[in-house]
Amino acid sequence: MIGRVAVGLFFLLLIWGNLVAGLEAGLGCPDWPLCHGRFIPPAKFDTWMEFGHRLIAAAATISLALLARRRFHAYAGKARAIPVVALALIAVEIVLGGVVVVLELPVNFTTVHFAIGLSVFLLVCYMAANDGVGRIPHYSLGGYSGLFLGMGAMLFFQLVLGAYVRHSDSGLACTDFPKCGGQWLPVAAGGGKVLVQSAHRLAAYLVFLTTALLFLVTRVDSRLGAYRGDALGLMLVCLFQVAVGAAVVLSHLVPAVAAVHLAVALAMMLIAGRMWLRATETGSGR
Repeated sequence: MIGRVAVGLFFLLLIWGNLVAGLEAGLGCPDWPLCHGRFIPPAKFDTWMEFGHRLIAAAATISLALLARRRFHAYAGKARAIPVVALALIAVEIVLGGVVVVLELPVNFTTVHFAIGLSVFLLVCYMAANDGVGRIPHYSLGGYSGLFLGMGAMLFFQLVLGAYVRHSDSGLACTDFPKCGGQWLPVAAGGGKVLVQSAHRLAAYLVFLTTALLFLVTRVDSRLGAYRGDALGLMLVCLFQVAVGAAVVLSHLVPAVAAVHLAVALAMMLIAGRMWLRATETGSGR
């Protein structure tokens, strides 16, 4: 139960943070840890969006502490490092969140803030899915686990790159889709923001082609037949994600659409993670 609650809270935390950024409410509380010097901030929309983010973060942190405590006692040997790392990362995330506010949302720090938050979310998902004695995951780059781990790494990179696009204000560097400024390749005259946006799009196309290829492989290789359903789901969700990405641009970054874009990306991470976890089971990682 606590595992599902923790996963839900961290999922909500990431989505809420996306909305805060989209609504430009990141400085709704200009100080930290208080908000406008008060425990209960004034009734302003942007202030309560940011304050709400902090409240969700507090609830998520408590749920993580409870989950990590249970898993630490349930796990054995080196597997105990997993909940410890999760707690260490959330501590860094809390401090970095305060630094981000005090420094007034520097792009690199906000992107790292998202990357750490995403890492904690993935660790929470892992602990929620493994409530037994625990085991160290199989990180081999060979075999099926390596294949799915590589897929997950691609998705992680794309998510962090998307966060950089958002925080560097590059979301509308290309206002058309699928081309950018009427061209398939980025134009030098567009500057760095065009390159950032174009890199995000090219990476998205690469991810989709990879998911399509993965599905085709599960169709022709009987040894991967057990993963066919997940591979099909991943490819279809990725195709939907491309459409949502286009909607983000064509709607001129409507916050709700951008939040859906992130939610679908997290769903892709969960599907890839499920495939990887299955491949790390005894005898299935080769």
